[in-house]
Amino acid sequence: MQPSVARTAFFAKLPLMPDKQDLEERTLLEWEAPERLYVKRGKTYFKNLFTLLGVLAAVAIFFKEFLLAGVLASFGFLQWVLSAHPPRIGHHVITNRGIRTHGHDYPWEELKEFWFAEHAGQMILHVDTKTAYPGRLYLVLGKVGKEEITDVLRNYLPHQLQAKEDLMEKISVEVSRRFPLE
Repeated sequence: MQPSVARTAFFAKLPLMPDKQDLEERTLLEWEAPERLYVKRGKTYFKNLFTLLGVLAAVAIFFKEFLLAGVLASFGFLQWVLSAHPPRIGHHVITNRGIRTHGHDYPWEELKEFWFAEHAGQMILHVDTKTAYPGRLYLVLGKVGKEEITDVLRNYLPHQLQAKEDLMEKISVEVSRRFPLE
């Protein structure tokens, strides 16, 4: 084999340099929306919640499960705090490199798929990640349209038409349907 042919074959296998446009980060879509879901709860909700948690905590204490009683009390306090204070407005950005939200960058290589679901009357964008934490990003859409986000994300991630529910989500939906607190 001639040296010039071998050299040409070697350089033919090398990847081409990416375009300068690909190296620069471009904003494809950005919007502002609340950082989390917010549902204003009434006195009846908290009365029922604390009664239920009090009974469960009393049973836990009866069986000397003090840690479980503490977890139940913490859960009640967390529910009260999240309902008493409305969320801040967050800034979400989708770029050609990934998603930037809540002060973190999530490159496309770390993301798996996306879909939309409605919770408490608000549309939520769900994005699964390949990492254990966070396993899923939840972005409230606010005033931006579902179609607008789908058009941008479809170029980078697969779109699931139906929401993926894991076991815990199925259990929580069923419990809240059978035991409404309001």
